[in-house]
Amino acid sequence: MRSIFLIARREYLTYVGAWGFWISLITTPLIMVVFGAAPTLLRNAEPARLVSVIAADPLDAAAIKMGFAEEEKARLRGALRLAAQSAPDAGAKAASEAFDAASDSDSALAAALAVLAKTDPQLAKSFKAPPPAYVFVDPPARDAAGLAPYLKGERLIGEGKAGKPLFAAFLVERTGTEARIAYWSDNVTDTEARGLARDGLRERMRAQALIERGLAPSSLAQIEQIKPKLVQFRPGEQAEITNRDRAPFLVAIGLAFVLWMSIFSISNMLLTGVIEEKSNKILDTLLTSVAPTHILAGKLLGVAALSFTLFLIWGGVGGTFLFQAAAGSGGLLAGAAEALRDPWLLVIFAISFVLGYVMYGVIFLAIGSLCESLQESQALVSPLFLMLVAPMLLLVPALQNPDAPLVVGASWVPLFTPFVLMMRAASGLSLWEAAGPLALTALTALGVLLAAGKVFRAGATSQLSIADLRRFMPGAKKAAKA
Repeated sequence: MRSIFLIARREYLTYVGAWGFWISLITTPLIMVVFGAAPTLLRNAEPARLVSVIAADPLDAAAIKMGFAEEEKARLRGALRLAAQSAPDAGAKAASEAFDAASDSDSALAAALAVLAKTDPQLAKSFKAPPPAYVFVDPPARDAAGLAPYLKGERLIGEGKAGKPLFAAFLVERTGTEARIAYWSDNVTDTEARGLARDGLRERMRAQALIERGLAPSSLAQIEQIKPKLVQFRPGEQAEITNRDRAPFLVAIGLAFVLWMSIFSISNMLLTGVIEEKSNKILDTLLTSVAPTHILAGKLLGVAALSFTLFLIWGGVGGTFLFQAAAGSGGLLAGAAEALRDPWLLVIFAISFVLGYVMYGVIFLAIGSLCESLQESQALVSPLFLMLVAPMLLLVPALQNPDAPLVVGASWVPLFTPFVLMMRAASGLSLWEAAGPLALTALTALGVLLAAGKVFRAGATSQLSIADLRRFMPGAKKAAKA
């Protein structure tokens, strides 16, 4: 045991003493936050696109502009709903209803913020509306030939540094009751703008069709407003389901991703560490005084201690910020804080981490013991990486329906269990649904540990290498004869 402890301490201090550990400690949460917010950040950072519309009938041009205005209002509503997650559920719901009751974006935002100010004044004061994605300008020319230099960026709308190219132009052609939109743009992949223009003009054409049939144009808007009020409940409960009730499912999905990222990253650390020690003959020196199984156990324990250090720091800092932000608030943040206090989620996370780490960690250690370089290990690591990525494809299906047959079946596959079971942890699992897959995974991890331990012992003592494994690959004998 003393030799195992010494190896574990050596591994832990080696990683903790490296600058890379502290850099990754700081950058990893930042990268996760940036990637999570990347779509919104990129969209808000992109300058507004200039568009023009040319139509013989001014009402057609107004209809296309209305299509874009509706989309901007929807984007504003999404941003407001996201910001209102920290507000009490009643306040967030009332703000959403006030927003929907208004006709245009400006009045809708003012009405929603006025409601939010009663329950969360700080949020109402600090909210900033996202910048518009499109801005309509007067057409610089009246035909396609004249618009071409502006669309190609050869000529700009505006003077000096404030000048911008024209992103798109819509030329509306009418033939009786038929309409055709000629969409001109140098961007051939983006379909959003043309879709908004089509939807806007379609509403005007529908209104015209109603008039021809003797109905008032307002009838279309009134008919579209007819919809039932939907309220969701859980069986046996009278309280309406809110975002606070959905928070545990989001937390479980987030913990599953953290679990996957942690196991993959530290397993990769084990792989690179043993390859480096083998190539530098450090492993040979250790083998003169320590048994291979003790080295294997020591490395697993040392890097496991490193992982717990990361969890304590990330969990402590992140939990403190979350609990402070959730204090006195409601909605999603309060539900997330409650979920992170749930011992059931934390126990499943801890057991899943241990089993997943042992299972994948020893596999990566065994692979590393067979290789002399990182390039040589890629032949064996690549299939394993694909296997690790597979359960992450179930993140969205598990969030939508954690009891789907595919998700439930994947939770019984030992290589996927640590991640998929974590995704399902908030869905009210029975004891059998949780203990069964974990027990099967524990048995599998034990078998992998014994088998990989033998491979590690043979690879560390140079009795086995990746070249020996190639002899058993299909076509190896034919290649050798050739």
